[in-house]
Amino acid sequence: MLFHEAQRRLEQFLRPLTVDEFFDHTLSGGFRKVQGGAGSERTGLLGADPESVLLGAWHLAGKLTFHSANPAAPAPSLEGVTGSADFQQRIAALHERNYSVRFPELRPLSPPLELLARALEVLLHQPVTVSAFWSRGGMRAPVHFDDHDLLVAQLRGTKRWYVSNKPSDLNNTWKSIPEGAPDLGPHDSVDVHPGDLMYLPRGTYHSVDSDSGSLHVSIGFTPLTLRAAVIAALDHLSDLDRGWRLTVGGRLGFQLRGQGLERLMPPVAEAAGNLAAACRTPGFLASALQWRSSRVIAALAPLPMPAAAPAIDLDSQLVQGELAFCHLTASPGRIDVSYPGGHLYVHRGAQACIEYMVNTPRFRVREIPGEVGDDIRLSLAERFVQIGLLALG
Repeated sequence: MLFHEAQRRLEQFLRPLTVDEFFDHTLSGGFRKVQGGAGSERTGLLGADPESVLLGAWHLAGKLTFHSANPAAPAPSLEGVTGSADFQQRIAALHERNYSVRFPELRPLSPPLELLARALEVLLHQPVTVSAFWSRGGMRAPVHFDDHDLLVAQLRGTKRWYVSNKPSDLNNTWKSIPEGAPDLGPHDSVDVHPGDLMYLPRGTYHSVDSDSGSLHVSIGFTPLTLRAAVIAALDHLSDLDRGWRLTVGGRLGFQLRGQGLERLMPPVAEAAGNLAAACRTPGFLASALQWRSSRVIAALAPLPMPAAAPAIDLDSQLVQGELAFCHLTASPGRIDVSYPGGHLYVHRGAQACIEYMVNTPRFRVREIPGEVGDDIRLSLAERFVQIGLLALG
């Protein structure tokens, strides 16, 4: 998926919100609702019959979760599901007892969702998850918040959301001492209909009532934070300076009991000053974020790859893989092609070949430019097809 294709796909999903408004204002703002309507393309994210898609996903039974602030009875177990009919009965039992059921890992079940999530990954350089929440009328959800940002698209039915109008604390993801029962506090009531879209920043307290049967999709992600940018800078400096990799706290267990902890203060303070100086050096932060993206993209779920290597010759026509994208970084001697699932390292002399292959929608192998022989063109083309970045067209 080329960058401009990702922009176009996200633009269609956000409409009438623009991509620029989403990235420049919405992601740094608070809760927002975008009106849709029954004719919105958003209602088709799980196909024409989303309930059937979910009921057919019985292989996910062990990963499903559920919640309710007003359960009519204890929830039935979702362990040991024997097949589709058994799964459907248990989902029906959960609904009868006023539980909203969360279906995770939906990307493989819906091409439109998979492509939308990939478009966000191309533009955010962050992993994206997709879940669906399905409930019957009368269900109330407990007050809670999520540890990632959410784009919520209503597919079926209506819901009333209660969203705190207090700015989110943007909580870190790790556990801390709980402050007690969550309190919604002053809030807005928002009615959501099919085709409507909402954005909730991570940490936003909210609750939901379902007046009727309802189904929505939640797309989760965390944009680059200041903390993550500083960590990227620290990681980059530790690659360049061996001093950052020296042991300083070998006696940490003793030091945390008050025995010599002050010895850590001078080297840590000096290192923090060195990091600040490095971040002011032209080009340093850009390089740090480039290498960070290389690692993040390579850690995404692997691309689908052909079961058997297809025969390729100089006249073979290649296209970009539908879910494929990559990020290029380079050292003086090699190019790092990072793609979902791994890295491909190529000699710097093939730079013109690589840049053409990852930026051209459709081409023949013999059209790959660069001062290399046809054997190199064929070798690169074969490797790119093997890892799923390109496909025969």
